[in-house]
Amino acid sequence: MTQQLRILILNYEYPPLGGGAGIATKHLAEHFAKSGHHVQIVTTWFDGYPEYSSEDNLTIIRLKSRRKVSYKSNPIEMTSWARQALNYFKNIDEHPHFDVCFANFTLPGGIVAKQIKEKWDIPYIILSHGHDIPWFAPHQMFPWHLLTYFWIRKIMRTSSKNILLTQDLKKAADKFIGKEFIHKNKVIPNGMLMDNYKSGFDNSNAEMNILFVGRMVDQKDPLTFIRACHEINKLKIPVQFKMIGDGPLKAQVEKLALRFNLPNIQIMGQVSHYEVLKSYEKADILIMPSREEAMSLVLLEAVSRGIYVISTLVSDIDKMVEDDVNGKIVDHNSPIQISHAVADFYYNKYLKNYQYPEDLIQKLFERYSWDKVVEDYIDVFYKISKKEKSISIHK
Repeated sequence: MTQQLRILILNYEYPPLGGGAGIATKHLAEHFAKSGHHVQIVTTWFDGYPEYSSEDNLTIIRLKSRRKVSYKSNPIEMTSWARQALNYFKNIDEHPHFDVCFANFTLPGGIVAKQIKEKWDIPYIILSHGHDIPWFAPHQMFPWHLLTYFWIRKIMRTSSKNILLTQDLKKAADKFIGKEFIHKNKVIPNGMLMDNYKSGFDNSNAEMNILFVGRMVDQKDPLTFIRACHEINKLKIPVQFKMIGDGPLKAQVEKLALRFNLPNIQIMGQVSHYEVLKSYEKADILIMPSREEAMSLVLLEAVSRGIYVISTLVSDIDKMVEDDVNGKIVDHNSPIQISHAVADFYYNKYLKNYQYPEDLIQKLFERYSWDKVVEDYIDVFYKISKKEKSISIHK
């Protein structure tokens, strides 16, 4: 019988809080628990959710901090959660006997994980979601990276392993951490769902459905999506647009939609992940005009459901999207390119009841299924746990 692990997961964002990082953590935690491992998550409390819940092998502890809204957090709120988490573990006298601590984000999760290692000698593993690696997303993150550079490097050098979502992120982390520590860096991607996949398109619907899912922030570039909608409407293609997400640019998005007089757009704001998944079922195209992405869970979810993806070249998309097969890659800030890609899809695929190649989804699932991703994580956890126990015995 495979040894059961006791896994501590730290993430200040867990559904309903945050975006892809929280959802990825939920997928991983639930898969770990279903595999027979004992999982405890320490995250942030949010109104309407219990501070403590436990079912089967999964326990969730939500700590009250300064978090105000579900879709975003700032450094003050992150620091508040880290302080609450440090206090929580400080007040535990008995050794919790976790085999590994799995910390999401070098900051703030890594700060707590490092303290846990110092107190109880529990090895920790960092999962970076991109923004916590200098100098990813410099347009948005440069001041934060400048301020926290040495903290992040210390946390990553002290960890047992650093998980990066893509090869590009690993290259950045290798350069940042230093040659003598790059053996700690390993690529494990996010996973994709394996249900409700459609292998093609049915033009019996009077209109195509085009979807945008993401936070309304500069990184996701929702304003380019609105401009693309305007260009698509000029082409007289029958289409309905839907935007899902909230954030500081939402008011500008709504204002621009009014200016362009887009009668066929629905701006939903923040909805549950369940409602996002239901929206995928009706969508024909996902448009992702992002400036930067670590590894977009939205992209993975759309691809795994057979939705045609029109995206900028981010997030390892060229490994998930075969150009002009299950998607189209466009330049940044290019609403006209997006409109041309939509027109090409409509006339050359949608109206012709296009079907994907039979082996396409199989190749994707072999590389990106959550089952495979979880196997890779558990393999790392076992090796780290076994190595640390061996070191402890020989001390």
